[in-house]
Amino acid sequence: MESLLVWGLALVAASIVLIFIEFFVPSAGLISVVAACCGIGGVICLFIHDWRWGVGGMLALAVLVPMAIVFGLQVLPATPLGKRLMYGEDGAPRTVLDPNDVGPYVGLLGREGEVLSDLRPVGVVRIDDERLDALSEIGLVRAGTRIKVTSVEGRQVKVRPVA
Repeated sequence: MESLLVWGLALVAASIVLIFIEFFVPSAGLISVVAACCGIGGVICLFIHDWRWGVGGMLALAVLVPMAIVFGLQVLPATPLGKRLMYGEDGAPRTVLDPNDVGPYVGLLGREGEVLSDLRPVGVVRIDDERLDALSEIGLVRAGTRIKVTSVEGRQVKVRPVA
């Protein structure tokens, strides 16, 4: 009967290790299925040996598996596989939008226009025959109100009603 105890402990330990390995080896979940089978088999072996060992094995899995998953998720972005998952085939970060590129909005500061849809506080305005999304600095501004561009931060245009 002692061999069941050894097998149970070995299978429970193997399931924890396999869960951790799943983060580093792409297997489409196959390693996780094997880990689950090992964990279930280990707990069954421990229950056959003694019910106290079975409960202990279940508690160990209930605590250690989430810990292994959290640790694996923290380590994953630093691994080559994690970098490929996050950044693509070359594994190098790419800038999708340049935060310093204000594009066509750079010349809008101080210009006046008209509100096309109510600004609650975001809506659509027309400035020089161009429709833009804008943010009201004071809250609700009704459609048809004349506005003035007070600031441009990146691609966000802030406006205020003209007095």
